Amino acid sequence: MEMNTLVWIVLLLLIFVLLVRVTSLQRQLNELKRDVERLENGSTSSARSDFNYTLSPKEASPSHTSQPAPTDLDQELIVLIQQGKKIMAIKRLREARGLSLKEAKDYVDSLDR
Repeated sequence: MEMNTLVWIVLLLLIFVLLVRVTSLQRQLNELKRDVERLENGSTSSARSDFNYTLSPKEASPSHTSQPAPTDLDQELIVLIQQGKKIMAIKRLREARGLSLKEAKDYVDSLDR
């Protein structure tokens, strides 16, 4: 009987973890949909314009033009880097854009230069 209870507890925990993950993925999907709609409508000015999901700031702009203004998220990440909180900056970027650990680390490293 105790084994049966343990199995149910484990199953309930797995269901909870999966629900949290699905909710997170749904939020990210909704953010991507809004970004796509903004791009399709041609309105690039918004309260949140951090659309460069995989490009570093150097890759996002050609070398012959001036650097684009940092986004609000970039500025937040730069402040964290300057405070010596690079890991927190990577975590914040992963949460905001759903990047892999390597992609987020590379992006934060590019801001640190």
